Amino acid sequence: MEPNYDKIIVLIIVFTASFLTWKIIKDFYKQRFHMIFAHLIAIVTGSFMLLSTMFLFMPKNYQRGMGPEVELSFNSIAIVFVMVFVIYLLFSYLPNRKS
Repeated sequence: MEPNYDKIIVLIIVFTASFLTWKIIKDFYKQRFHMIFAHLIAIVTGSFMLLSTMFLFMPKNYQRGMGPEVELSFNSIAIVFVMVFVIYLLFSYLPNRKS
């Protein structure tokens, strides 16, 4: 068995981006709505982040068992970083700066 370092790195990136999205969205909405609604909105947003980041790392012509399951590329990592940074700007940095 060869170690699958690409899969491990991609999973760490995907779960970290999803968790950060969940945390930022939950902290933003818990000031405006009830905690349950804030948590539900954050779960849905974090789930969409999980799916979209996994689609970023999926090979273009993926066929099961024929090639690698994930492609680790600089473009995909940069896009994930930009997505999380924009969410941070919109939901955490700018609202805190105004108050």
